[in-house]
Amino acid sequence: MGVTASKEIKMPLRPFNRPQTWLLPPTLDELIADDHPVRFIAGFVDSLEDDVWQQMGVDLNGETLGTPAYHPRALLGVWLYGFMTGTRSSRKLESACRDQMPYLWLTGWQHPDHNTLWRFYKEHRTKMRHLFKLTVRTAVKMNLVGYGHSSSRWH
Repeated sequence: MGVTASKEIKMPLRPFNRPQTWLLPPTLDELIADDHPVRFIAGFVDSLEDDVWQQMGVDLNGETLGTPAYHPRALLGVWLYGFMTGTRSSRKLESACRDQMPYLWLTGWQHPDHNTLWRFYKEHRTKMRHLFKLTVRTAVKMNLVGYGHSSSRWH
């Protein structure tokens, strides 16, 4: 009985080009799947009525003077998505807003710093906790998540 040597099978390599350019780059919206959980958070935040924002003490029109501020919808969205994914540190959220596509999409490719995120959280934490609980209840009612991990569409 002889041992036969196996032939090594070589596979072709895919082209690898980091500085590659695109003739027609994708839109920011195309970079996030339609069923990605971050879209639920954005839809939830965008559907909040004016009275909810008023109860939080947030003016959605901003100030007339000074440097433009980050939109409250973006800041609230970052925190709610952070709660959903287990990221509760303003420094980690700042990093995510620079590095992670769902956060980039959620903020419209803006990069709020940790101080801005922390000040927003500090000022609105009680209402934000209530809103996060409401997002969970809403997601359960929509059958997007279940109480058992195996029944969840989002992992």
